[in-house]
This record gives sequence, C-alpha cells and structure tokens, in this order.
Amino acid sequence: MSQKESVSQMISRELLNMIETGQFRPGSKLPTEKELTAHFSVSRAPIREALSMLRAAGVINSRQGGGSYVEETTSSTFIHRIQVERDDVENIKYLFEMRKILEPEAAYLAALRRTPKCLDQMKNILKRMEEESIEKGTTAIHSDIEFHSSIIKATQNPIMIQTLESLSTLYEKALNITLRPNEQLKRKRKAVYDEHQSILLAIEAEEPELAKLQCQIHLRNAEKKLSLFLQDYTV
Repeated sequence: MSQKESVSQMISRELLNMIETGQFRPGSKLPTEKELTAHFSVSRAPIREALSMLRAAGVINSRQGGGSYVEETTSSTFIHRIQVERDDVENIKYLFEMRKILEPEAAYLAALRRTPKCLDQMKNILKRMEEESIEKGTTAIHSDIEFHSSIIKATQNPIMIQTLESLSTLYEKALNITLRPNEQLKRKRKAVYDEHQSILLAIEAEEPELAKLQCQIHLRNAEKKLSLFLQDYTV
C-alpha cells in the first residue's frame, strides 16, 4: 500500500482481489457491513466508502432488501485494472484535482452565461450520448468529452476554454479509465447519462448553485472509479 492510500482504498482493493480470485463469485452476496468491520478491524465509515467505490465502478450493486452483491457480468477480464503508464497515473490524479476546482465553477458560470446556441449544442451532444451509451452500449467517450467541453465554452471565458483544450489528450485517458467498466453494464451507463442530464437541466434552468452541485456529484462518482482502478499505482 502506498503512503497516500487511505483505509477505504486498501479495503476496496482487498475486496476487489477477493472478487477477482473467485472468493466472491458473480451474483453472490458480500458480507454485511458489520461482518466487514470485524474482518478488517475498522469502523463502518471506511467500509461504506470502500463499498461505494466498488459500486461506482460497477463491480457490485445494492439490491432491494439490503446487502451488496457482486455484479452478474463481473469477470476477471472486466474488472482487470487498465494498464497505464506511471507518468500518466500521476498526471491523471493531478488532472482530477484540477477538474474538481474548474468544472463545478464552469457549470456555475454556464448557468449564468449560456446562450440559446450553447444550450442547443449541449442538448444535441447529450442526445448523441444517449444514443451511443444507452441504445448502442458504448462508453460514448467522445460525446462525454464534448459535453464537458460545451459547458466550458458556455462560460464565455477564453482562459478556461484554452485550459481545457491543452489537456484534451490526458482528459481522454482519464475518461477511458472511468468509463471502460460501464461497457457491460447498461444500468451504470444510464447512471452516468443521468448525471450529465442533471447538470444540463440545471444550466437550462439558469440555476448556478444547482449546476455546480450536480457537477460535483458527477465528479465525485467518477473519482471513486478512478481511485479504485489506479490504486495499485503509487505516486
């Protein structure tokens, strides 16, 4: 474990390994939170965060009646962590730090400054994302990038726009990591689409605080996936 790895990351890594090695098979129920706290000798908070990371990555799901279950479609190929160059790992982590600062504020400004043309562009991109992700079952990565780019452009801030354009290659690598697991899970692809739609609806309603909040929620979920799939690397 790296010095920067949190307790919840350690636990999620161990649970993921147990799933990969077949200790918890597809469709099986994981131990309860109480059982996991006893097993790892920790409080419930890091257990809940670890489960949240696995859930965000599409490795487990929650069912009515309680409990966490391994996804039926989970396989060693599906949950195998993507190979990323060490330098890219460090840069992607720094990129996410910047995204959490830049994008919620951009959504805030977009809700105040967007023009009818900007709004139409966002809607067209989101419609394409729906077709590619929900109907065709792809990650819709390029539509995802275009959507976030359209929000930045709607701020009418040339510095923000230039900053995003300079990071396009790294941005695509980060999205490839967070979206790849969704290919086999329509429910997760729908969840990502819904997060984008919530941001758009807030911008369309000219509700800057709500747009900012919805963007923060989306990035928080994406970061959980990123931390799970990159946690074997150290920086």
